[in-house]
Amino acid sequence: MQTQASVEPVSEAELPLDQLSRALMKTILVLAQNPELPDATRSALESHSYRIIHRPDLDEAEPLLKHGALDACLLDADQPQVQAMWIIEKLRELAPEVPVYVFTNARSPEWEEVAYLRGVTQILNKPVRGRLLHAFLNRIPVRAFNSPSAARATAPANRPARSAAAGHLPSSSLSSSDRPRSLDPFHTLAQLLPHAYSVSDLFQHLVPALRESLGLQRVVAFLRDPLSADAGQTAQSQNRRLFLLTSLGLSAKLFGDFQLSLDSGIGAILKNSAGVLRRDSDAALADLEAQQEFDVLGIETVVALMHEGTPLGLIGLSTRINGESLNSEAIEAVFFLGEKTALAVNQIWSNERVLANHGMMADILRELNSACVVIGRDLRVLHANKAARSLFLAPADGQAEPTFSDLPQSLCNRLYQVLKTGAAVPAFKYRSPETPTRLFHVTIIPFQSKDMLLPASALLVMEDQTQSDQIKRLEIEAANLRLVRTMADRLAHEIGNALVPVSTHQQLLPTRHKDPEFRQSLESALASSVKRIARLVNQMVFLAQDRPMSVESLPVVTLIEEAFREAQRHLPIQTAILKQSNESTNATISGDREALKHALAEVFINALQANPSDAKVAVRTYEHLDDPPGTRWLKIEVMDNGEGFLAETAPQATEAFFTTRSVGLGLGLTVTRKVVETHHGHLEVLPSEGRRGGLISISLPLDVSQ
Repeated sequence: MQTQASVEPVSEAELPLDQLSRALMKTILVLAQNPELPDATRSALESHSYRIIHRPDLDEAEPLLKHGALDACLLDADQPQVQAMWIIEKLRELAPEVPVYVFTNARSPEWEEVAYLRGVTQILNKPVRGRLLHAFLNRIPVRAFNSPSAARATAPANRPARSAAAGHLPSSSLSSSDRPRSLDPFHTLAQLLPHAYSVSDLFQHLVPALRESLGLQRVVAFLRDPLSADAGQTAQSQNRRLFLLTSLGLSAKLFGDFQLSLDSGIGAILKNSAGVLRRDSDAALADLEAQQEFDVLGIETVVALMHEGTPLGLIGLSTRINGESLNSEAIEAVFFLGEKTALAVNQIWSNERVLANHGMMADILRELNSACVVIGRDLRVLHANKAARSLFLAPADGQAEPTFSDLPQSLCNRLYQVLKTGAAVPAFKYRSPETPTRLFHVTIIPFQSKDMLLPASALLVMEDQTQSDQIKRLEIEAANLRLVRTMADRLAHEIGNALVPVSTHQQLLPTRHKDPEFRQSLESALASSVKRIARLVNQMVFLAQDRPMSVESLPVVTLIEEAFREAQRHLPIQTAILKQSNESTNATISGDREALKHALAEVFINALQANPSDAKVAVRTYEHLDDPPGTRWLKIEVMDNGEGFLAETAPQATEAFFTTRSVGLGLGLTVTRKVVETHHGHLEVLPSEGRRGGLISISLPLDVSQ
């Protein structure tokens, strides 16, 4: 009868704890209001396995201290000594076992004595010296092996049988060759995996522990490149390759650039297998390339690192040092450890992507020219970039973090409103009372998820538009100057044309003043020149007006007739015919009689010039309702029998100095549009679109008092 072999409890001293303890990075809390100490600490310890956590005060650090998540605490004591001593006392109450290292610029023997009596581990001078700080921190034992729970996990008094499906070996299944090298460290490794923060550090400690626990000659680890794994189709060839990450028992110089592929050899077979591949399996023996890779690496078994069906890498295992091959129970344990390792690797990659994205966004915000401030719901400043510091803080405090009280009161009120109501405020312009010459475009954006009633924080963005506003004003002034120059040139030309006949008659007046024919010609020249100059003067006057000079009730039919006669006076065409179609003969509008008459006369002059030999003008007036809802409008449509407006020229017809004729200033319809708009109406020039004749539509509000 075969007796069951028993496994003796393994003490903590028998395990390779010097290697396993390093798999868990030491977590260092830095308590400092300014970012100088945490930044200096990160720079000093960047080549070592430390996790640096920065908290500005004890309130934020209290959860970490209470739950024993820290290995050491660094305190910035460059503050009032009484306050620093109070912080030290609170640290001792919350976490009496955590070593406290105090950094200060000012040394005081009396204060240092009291600090040491209150429990401070070491007082150090600034600046941070990396080698010295690392020497102190390296003396701190790892929490995982000092806690009672960890001790029970590594050295149980009575180890019950465990299911192989869970990745642990039943004690009865171990062969005599397995007993000296217990697989129980796999359980400890699995507990440490979720706490790893670096893939390279993880495997640098996992591979030696695995090799020593199983007594192997060599162990190799291959991984995919995390960047190519995320790149998808853009890096498909790179995504199908496995790179040698670490190895024991192989020459790093010979195999530093050695790679495997998921499309051939070991990688292709392993991808399609159950996750474990032996060298003497049928699939491996049938593949020549796989056999060559086994020979080069000197391994006998390969275990895949699978995450959700995707191979992230593999671990290659050789025979034992005594030449024996691994049994199925040991390979099974490595397989389950590989699953947890793949989960940890994927978690590390995810954390690195999040940190990279966070760092990128922080860099973008920090380097923006616009001032960016993130305010929490408790009115604490969560982030402030360099532009914000220079805007809200004095030059002497440029390196400090601004507080909510440093912001202007008007901005504080709007931020408080957004955080307490969750309602965004429209973007607005802001001028600081201290610097009224600077203009800012301010946007406040609440950060609120779907399942939250109120925003967790709000982003204040202040874009300095001082320069762009100045440029805009300069552009407007330059445009006005160009307009004045063009207007002066055109006016001088038109007035000069009007004065030519007058000047000619003046020269002949001394010799021909008694000639009746000359006097008649002089009278005609004077009348024509006066009309042209008077029209130019009226155009300038009405262009300069922003509101009607007088308001009276005007019958529309009478106003149209007067305007048509005024147009005939400036452009006397004997055959001109006006045809009115008035659906509302009693309609009246309110406004300046002279301005509206001049505006309509300019439209009629344009209509008469469209066909001077046989001018026919049709006018249709009718009432209609338009926006705002219920508003009554009178529409006046003027149609001529000329060529009409082309689709490309119709939108330009009301622009200043635009004309298709060789004579005229090109201000007629421009003046009409200005007068109509000052009376709260609008003018539209419609293209012909296949019909003959030009069409201009004018809408004016009806006089509702009549």
